[in-house]
Amino acid sequence: MGRIIGWLTAAVVVTALFGSVYLVLQQVERRSANDAPAAAAAAQVQLIGTGTASAGPRLELTPDSGVFILVYGADDRPESGTATLHKELPLIPAGVLEAARRTGYDAVTWQPEPGLRLAIIARPSDGRVIVAGQSLAPYEDRDGFTLAVLALGWLGSVLVIAAGYAATGYLLRRGSVPDGRG
Repeated sequence: MGRIIGWLTAAVVVTALFGSVYLVLQQVERRSANDAPAAAAAAQVQLIGTGTASAGPRLELTPDSGVFILVYGADDRPESGTATLHKELPLIPAGVLEAARRTGYDAVTWQPEPGLRLAIIARPSDGRVIVAGQSLAPYEDRDGFTLAVLALGWLGSVLVIAAGYAATGYLLRRGSVPDGRG
């Protein structure tokens, strides 16, 4: 019985290790999705401060969307933007705009409809709220690849542990290895 506990402990440790590595990599990847929108929002805040803000062309939000900017007025209605959703400026949840006004910054994952997940950053500026974002699809694709690679590594490690357990049992039955009982 004592022999199996050692091998099971090894399997639990390996599982915890691979799980922890996945969680860290997933969080690093997801948080990096905020970098480009945060930079775009900061630039737009500066432009609004100088009175030279411009919206640019409008593109439809899709899972392939690059960085976009939306400007919301004091009434939480969209004033301008570089992206549309069904050919209209999208309405960001009021709680995001409220949190940005209250704390000076808000970063969330927004899913305006199934299959469309976006990393968005909201920052207040001169009574408005600037929202910048981008699709999470490329990040989620990489996350799937990371998960697959780590799952294969975990499976290989567990197979090595199982083989070690089986080999030890075989050698103990043959009497080739002392069993540790004295």
